[in-house]
Parts: sequence; structure tokens; C-alpha cells
Amino acid sequence: MPRWNAISSPPAPPPPATAPANSASKQRQQLQKKHIELLGFDEKLRHYADQRITLDLDDGVKVNYGKFGDLLAEVKAVTGGTGDE
Repeated sequence: MPRWNAISSPPAPPPPATAPANSASKQRQQLQKKHIELLGFDEKLRHYADQRITLDLDDGVKVNYGKFGDLLAEVKAVTGGTGDE
């Protein structure tokens, strides 16, 4: 084979992605999504922590849960509202 043919031929395609590489990429994307979600939660938590909300045990769960807005997962189920009251 003449040298000029070897030089002018296109480069070989990259090897196909392997299963472990695909799995690692998928796991990385999932972790990035969780990280973004946790950063958002951290901001909400900081906001409520800065407010120094006082809880009165005599008020009951409904009232105390409502003081934390959407920070707690089940606020609507406990208070019957959105938590913005």
C-alpha cells in the first residue's frame, strides 16, 4: 500500500460505548439532578432557619406544620392546605 493512501484515509471511528461507561454516565446524571434538588432544598431550609420560627406544642401539628410552608413533604396532607397560610 502506498504511503499517500494511508495518510489520506479517514481516521478510525471511536470504539462503541461500553455498558459500564453508559451506566456510569447515567448514574452521574442522576446524581447531578439530586445535587440540584438538594441545593434548592438547602436554600429553602436556610430561609426558614433564618426566620427562627417558634413552635408551640399546644398549637398542635396542623399549626406547626403550616409554619414551614412547602419545606415539609406532607404539609398539604396534614394541614389540608398549601402551607402558605
